[in-house]
Parts: sequence; C-alpha cells; structure tokens
Amino acid sequence: MKIDNYELNHPDRIDTPAMITYRHIVEQNISEIINLAGGADRIVPHAKTHKSSDVLKMQIDSGIKSFKCATLNEAEMVVRGGADEIIMAYPLIHPMKLERLDTLISEFPDVSIRCIVSMEAHLEKLSDVMVRSGNEIGVYMDLDTGMRRTGVQPGDESDIFYEKILQYKNIEPIGVHVFDGETLYLEDSVLRKHMVESNFTKMESIWNHAAKKDIPVTDNLAGGSWSFRYYLGKDNVRATPGTWIYWDARNAKIDDLNFQIASLILGQVVDEDPEMDTVTLDIGSKASSSDQPLEHRFKVVGCPNAIVVAQSEEHGVVKLNGDTLKVGDYVLAAPGHACTMTVKFPFTHVVSNGGDVVGQFNHDARDR
Repeated sequence: MKIDNYELNHPDRIDTPAMITYRHIVEQNISEIINLAGGADRIVPHAKTHKSSDVLKMQIDSGIKSFKCATLNEAEMVVRGGADEIIMAYPLIHPMKLERLDTLISEFPDVSIRCIVSMEAHLEKLSDVMVRSGNEIGVYMDLDTGMRRTGVQPGDESDIFYEKILQYKNIEPIGVHVFDGETLYLEDSVLRKHMVESNFTKMESIWNHAAKKDIPVTDNLAGGSWSFRYYLGKDNVRATPGTWIYWDARNAKIDDLNFQIASLILGQVVDEDPEMDTVTLDIGSKASSSDQPLEHRFKVVGCPNAIVVAQSEEHGVVKLNGDTLKVGDYVLAAPGHACTMTVKFPFTHVVSNGGDVVGQFNHDARDR
C-alpha cells in the first residue's frame, strides 16, 4: 500500500498494531540535524526517543558521540555502544540507581559520564557513593526556566546552589543544564525564540556570578525539540534535542525544521459506526502516545480530517469528518509523541524506501 509518501508492501504479513520505521528517513534526519547544528559535536541528543543500539550505531557512525539519557538502562546501552560521553538528564536519588551509575563509571573510565543536580539531597547522595568507590563525576546544575518540573530557580537561588557544588567531595561543577519544556507546542516561532533569549540571559547571569567566585563553567546544555535550534548559535552551549530522530505528528507543526516522520504505527480498521461517522482501529492506549491529549495521540496518515475521539487499551475510535476508511483497511498512524512509542513495542520493523520490511531495530533500553 502507498499512503502519502509512505510505501509498505504486504501489510497483511505484519500483525497489528505494530511500530514501523523507515530507515532512509532516519538517515535523512541524522544528516539534517548535523547540517543544522554545524557539526555533530554541537549537539547532545537524547537516547530516550529510540532506545535502540541499532539506531545508536547509526548516530555514532555519523559522528554523534555525546548523548543525554533519561534512564540507567539507556545510559548502559549508550556507553556499551561506543559513545564518548553521556549525561544522565534525570535526578538520581535511589541508591540502586546511584550504584548503577557508579558501576558504569568504574567499568568505562574513558567515557565521560555526568549527571544533573538541583537539590542538596542529590549532591549528598551522589558524593557519598563517589567517595566510597573513589570515583569522581562532573555535574550540571539543572535550571528551571518555567516548566516547574525539576531544577533550581533562576536568580540568587541558582547562584548559591552552583557555589555549593564545590562543597561536596568527588563532584565537579561543569555548567548549567536547561530543558525549557515551557516552549513545547508553541507554534509561534518568534515567541519561542524570545523565550530562548530570556533563558540564555538567565544562564549568562549564573556564569557571570561563577566567574566572580572563580568557579569553573566549562560546558552547558540546553533546549528541546521546540527550542534547540535557537541555542545552536550560542557560545558555550550545546543543544539537546530529543524527538528529531523519529519526529512525530505534533512536532511536524514546527514550520522552521525539516525533519520527517520516520516511525509510525501500522493498524487496522476493526469496526465502523456509520451513524456516528466513526471507525474503530486496533490502536489503543497501549500502542500510541498516551501522554498526549486525546485528539493528539495519533494522526491517521492520508486522512487529514480524521480525529481521535475515544480510546481505551486496545481500541482507538476515529471520527472521519469526510475521510473514508472501512473495516479491514490498514492504516499508518503518526504518533503524537514519538518518545513514548519505543516502550510500547519490543522492536520496530525496519522498512526500506521501496516499502519492504528488511529487519528490525530492537528496543534494548526499553526498561529502566
């Protein structure tokens, strides 16, 4: 079948729902981000989107050697896959997680392994583990620029906290980490750019204070899918995009980026209700982006008017609004949030440009 720019031969040979990924589009997205950044060393992309050693190898072979990780499982996969540097972009407080991090540092002394901190409890626990093993670790202060999820508040609080890092043994301050999640899904690029400028000013204030105190700032990380491009021209900051490798239906609304959706859900129409102008797909919450508002959990490719109106674990009800689908039809659905898909499936079918299934990318880091 051919739907828009996607071709898939023999969809009946794949049990649905299934995740499929077009390798040539992944390759295009990798080339696009390196060109956009001005070099592979200017970005520190997230591993959480693909969670796959197969995709990781494609990135490393293209020159990308530094990665952010959200889980220890991702970190273990990335380090063992040949990366030069990882940053644990998640607060570590559980003793088992801290021990796993310490073990990685011991096993891979030539890899730069760092993490983020935003509370003294993070520093205390991390320092205790490092002192016991004799390892050392560099940390980024996580700065909250408006998302109110994790991070130190800008101003005096962040200046004081950055100073305090020096008080803890076997920990070295590296710089500032910013995930400006408050820019997500803002389609106004002028507003997003203005928010980035404001965030950069907050980072500069911390750097200036640190310089007065002779506290080192050697590197900084900032940005997500909706903001990273505006950090690319900033000195002393590496951009940290996430979703770009697979892209998705919501990110596709960004009009100033040229990434293409590489991963989709293959589903099938299993029922229809002409009275309600709806069809039911086998794409339920266990096979789609269930962290998104209902209407954004997936978008049926080739059906621009269709919208998700109800969903349960194994069912996705779609109102057609003039589009046409019938029982038995196979559909391709673009996820609303690509990063949530890899935990739903143990692997993704790899599809060639010509529509043949040619293998699979295993989701090695599916667990935590």
